[in-house]
Amino acid sequence: MRRGRPALGTASKLHSMEPKQSSTGGTGESPDHSGSWHFPLLLAVILILAIGIARLSSPPEERPTREPGGADWTPTSQPTGETVRLTIDFGNGARKVYDALPWQPEMTVADLMESAREFRPGIEFAQRGSGASGFLTSLDGLANEGTSGRNWIYRVDQQHAHQSFCLEKIEPGRHVLWLFTDQSYNEGPAEE
Repeated sequence: MRRGRPALGTASKLHSMEPKQSSTGGTGESPDHSGSWHFPLLLAVILILAIGIARLSSPPEERPTREPGGADWTPTSQPTGETVRLTIDFGNGARKVYDALPWQPEMTVADLMESAREFRPGIEFAQRGSGASGFLTSLDGLANEGTSGRNWIYRVDQQHAHQSFCLEKIEPGRHVLWLFTDQSYNEGPAEE
């Protein structure tokens, strides 16, 4: 046998006893990681279950009721004496109903709106002008859309109003309906 170089064709058959080096510096043998993700997943599931059980077993947190602006509030006591009713119809099936707001002598629809603003839970509204030129521009954040859109109109006991809400007097027991609609004041009464 010759010493030195292996015979042709035999070099590929020789194997070293040293582990092969991979291009990243590893041993060439890939470690078995097939079960290494089970333990962290199991811990995560246990943690989620523990949090869920803790929330279910503890009494619910009492959160203070807040006004739309974020301030704490307490509901107003139900009024005694003579009252008027206010309904706000947003034109999409949603309504706010105040069955009993306190009535005062010489009360106008504008006075009723102020009473509803001070009542808790209350309303928010904006108006332009006063007296004969006063009109509502938005109610609970929903603004008039102008001549080609929907606007706020009001009725008293299903009767169209023909003057400013700042002048329209109301008597006890009456029902004021604000309706966000594309109807004109001359169309028939809305369903209540």
